[in-house]
Amino acid sequence: GADAVDVASAPMSGTTSQPSASALVAALADTERDTGLSLDAVSDLEPYWEAVRRLYRPFESGLAGPTGRVYRHEIPGGQLSNLRQQAIALGLADDFELIEDMYAAADRILGRIPKVTPSSKVVGDLALQLAAAKADPADFERNPQDYDIPDSVVGFMAGELGDLPGGWPEPFRTRVLQGRDVRIGVTPLSAEDRAALELPGAERRRTLNRLLFPQPTEQFETIRELFGDLSVLDTDDYLHGLRPGQEHAVRISRGVEVLIALEAVGDADESGMRTVMVVMNGQLRPVFVRDRGIAVTTTAAERGDPAKPGHVSAPFSGVVTLKVEEGQVVAAGQPVASIEAMKMEAAITSPVAGRVARLAVPTTQQVDAGDLLVVVEP
Repeated sequence: GADAVDVASAPMSGTTSQPSASALVAALADTERDTGLSLDAVSDLEPYWEAVRRLYRPFESGLAGPTGRVYRHEIPGGQLSNLRQQAIALGLADDFELIEDMYAAADRILGRIPKVTPSSKVVGDLALQLAAAKADPADFERNPQDYDIPDSVVGFMAGELGDLPGGWPEPFRTRVLQGRDVRIGVTPLSAEDRAALELPGAERRRTLNRLLFPQPTEQFETIRELFGDLSVLDTDDYLHGLRPGQEHAVRISRGVEVLIALEAVGDADESGMRTVMVVMNGQLRPVFVRDRGIAVTTTAAERGDPAKPGHVSAPFSGVVTLKVEEGQVVAAGQPVASIEAMKMEAAITSPVAGRVARLAVPTTQQVDAGDLLVVVEP
């Protein structure tokens, strides 16, 4: 028997997802295993999820229907759709059946491990490697030292994810680790991190994200700093952008809503930037947007990193003139450059005392807000 059965709303069910909720409710109605759920109530949710699925159609897995091959390769549903995207990126889209076979072989070689994130990724990485190299799984199992092995597989064999319930596959494991110095240790935590992990809510989640997934967290925070909280946008607006002549309502928070409409899109300049005129709550505002569809011959300027105290960046767009030289010693608050825009001139000072390690721009140059100007080593 089963204590619980995982289901999905009918428009989201099937293929790599769970079985249909309404189908199960209807099938068990008036039996000793009647779910007690209202079929009408469950069905009333389906039009909403049908509309949601249409919005996310570009991210479909590409599977037209369920397949019995899953009983052979045992690829988890969520990973199956990810593997298809990885196969496309590697140029193996036409050989996906080969990847499925390699996944089954990799799973057997690794000891038929419990396949959940992140252990399923280990199997997937090895399957993609074997498929890309057109390798013979039997030869790889006998002589792994003759092949390039993904780092995730080496780490797994070293015990990064713990011990295998059924024991390690030998002599495969010994041959993989031979000549490799894989050290597994506990990541040291600062006093600030330990204190943050004791806090409830958002601060604890942010700290866990940074410690467990440093690179994705850094990318997320960079996007959030550049563009703000994009989660408040409707899915259609986020994926497809604003449409001329159509007013878009953006709910910032409870009771706070902003009305935005696209007025006009200007021509691109030599750096691929367009001036986009939008009306926000009745006021006309310019927004500068990089058009990624235009080939740009100019070199993109280096951006300052707000997390690095020694990075001196332009506060706004204008013509900057440097006032220091490389190797010069500067004090905190000392002007290192001046910037002029719209007949306004302002001094740009060093936030820290130290030595000028590098000049990121020529003596005089047009810059944008956030462009790196000077690097000061404290």
